[in-house]
Amino acid sequence: MPQRDTIHPFIKQALIKEGWKITDDPYVISYGERFLFIDLAARLDALNPNTGQFIGARRGNRQIAVEIKDFRGKSAIADLEQAIGQYVLYRLLLERVDPGRELYLAVTDTTYDEIFSEPIGELAIRDLPLKLLIVDVEAVEVKQWIPPEAIARLSSR
Repeated sequence: MPQRDTIHPFIKQALIKEGWKITDDPYVISYGERFLFIDLAARLDALNPNTGQFIGARRGNRQIAVEIKDFRGKSAIADLEQAIGQYVLYRLLLERVDPGRELYLAVTDTTYDEIFSEPIGELAIRDLPLKLLIVDVEAVEVKQWIPPEAIARLSSR
């Protein structure tokens, strides 16, 4: 199993605070002879949406998987390339093995400000499209879901 990013527990706790129920930590995908590990899977507790707990998660009948990246390498662009590569591969695999689960890339608010709010990050968000979960690790809370309408749809189910 791969080593966890240092922000893993903060992302997990922020999701729990928001009412997600963590269902898998990590979420294991088996495809062919390979096993891949997405950091979390979660669901939202339909009975009490303010006390859910997840990373690989479900909200009503909807589920999410969350790949966590802390962008601590020497190059933000190299970190972005690696994160996008993993995200795209995991999204392709989820479409085959768990098509009802939505994939999110979780980053800190600092990482978002430093790379994803720049034109190159905006390009990835818009054209892939890339779904982001932005967390303030100091406050241990979710600051933003991108795109916001994706989570709004989940809440209404």
